[in-house]
Amino acid sequence: MHVYDALIVGAGPAGSLAAYLLGKNRDVAISEEHQTAGFPVQCAGLISDMCFNRYRRYCKIEKALENRIEGAFFFSPSGNYIEAKGEAYVIERKILDKLLFEKASEVADVFVKTKVKFEESKAVLGCREIRSKSVIGADGVNSTVARCFGFERPKLFTAVQAEVRFDAIDENFVELYFGKKWSGSFFAYAIPIGDTARVGVISREGAMEYLKNLIERHPSVSKRIRGGVIELNVGAIPDRLVDFAKDNVALIGDSAGMVKPYTGGGLYYLLLAAEKLAENFPDFKGYKRAYLKELGREYEFGYKIRRLYSLDDRKMEKLFEIMKGFDFPGVHMDRPSTLQLPKSAFKIAFRLIKNPELAFSILKLLI
Repeated sequence: MHVYDALIVGAGPAGSLAAYLLGKNRDVAISEEHQTAGFPVQCAGLISDMCFNRYRRYCKIEKALENRIEGAFFFSPSGNYIEAKGEAYVIERKILDKLLFEKASEVADVFVKTKVKFEESKAVLGCREIRSKSVIGADGVNSTVARCFGFERPKLFTAVQAEVRFDAIDENFVELYFGKKWSGSFFAYAIPIGDTARVGVISREGAMEYLKNLIERHPSVSKRIRGGVIELNVGAIPDRLVDFAKDNVALIGDSAGMVKPYTGGGLYYLLLAAEKLAENFPDFKGYKRAYLKELGREYEFGYKIRRLYSLDDRKMEKLFEIMKGFDFPGVHMDRPSTLQLPKSAFKIAFRLIKNPELAFSILKLLI
């Protein structure tokens, strides 16, 4: 029976990147339960310029490019909005996943349409048995690896997204919608792609109802939707990072909760995780330390940002009024802790002090 250095379960971006980086120097197998990578789609496809450029190291990500983004419009609960500049890209996840899967298949043994079961010291892939010195779970929020090896599981947000014909305010700006009417616990969004947009909602519960309400009743969105739904996607987003390393078993990507707490996006975080995994393999505790050293501060600050989404609509509306015209110098969408620069913090505090009730509410959420 063949003995691999690593068995990677799941061939999404996290699994494929891990397989590619490890497979150049190790004997690796990667298993995917679907016929190919990229199915089902569970990602809006918006990534930063830094993330886009970093993926260029591993694949021709330009093949997946759908739109270049120059900034975002942030909508208050009533439909007023403020503008922020920032470079980003919209990609087609199905294409990116396939590109990365092809790179993984160059250096690893690939098993598709294969579910994995673990029996003592061996893994059963369909009707085939293999042995592996280590196991890496890259199999998403419902991770088989995590369940089989007793890892803690995060709670989940539900994300529902519809592609619709949409008159964007600016086809190079994404739109984010805040307020209890449009998402009970997170936010809603529209990501333009030509004359269509991916319009979606992330919420703890009732995401489909919130999406319907957004499309039919939002004071701005409802006036710019044209026609019915072209494509509908539903997915789950882990709400927090969990312990992701044991002696010879590790998790990566969604199975580990490796997503930005304030957006739900995971492509940049999982890329860094795959690099740290390869650098430290087979020392999984070292992989965990290196990853947290790189991104621990971003998680900590990201969870604080997410708490602000729980402000009631009246206070959220006031926050938008106060922050109108504010410039966020040097703040990057993948590195929110840069907002803690003294200059930015002082400017924000100066604006909030004019509204003590709101300042107190925000302070309670952040501490």
